[in-house]
Amino acid sequence: MVKLLHKVMRLFGYVPIKIRHRLLREVLLLEQENDRLIKEMVETQDENSSLWDMLDEIKKSDIAKHLQGQQAMDTFMDELKDAMASEMIKDFKPVGEA
Repeated sequence: MVKLLHKVMRLFGYVPIKIRHRLLREVLLLEQENDRLIKEMVETQDENSSLWDMLDEIKKSDIAKHLQGQQAMDTFMDELKDAMASEMIKDFKPVGEA
């Protein structure tokens, strides 16, 4: 008889108090977990942003180093050309008077 009464009451949306309390506890736990996950997501987004900024700085630094290396290589090549030209000119003997 009690089971039949519970079934009829469930049809109208009523639930036993034990089930109601269990569901309320579950809702509270889920809300707490949701709050924790939101905080974790915000922290992760901040960390992600910081990492992207750090990668941008590394990229800029690498580009600057590359440009400095390229400039040093250009300077070295110019000096080498001048030295080679000077050495080649030393080996020539004058043909006549100028």
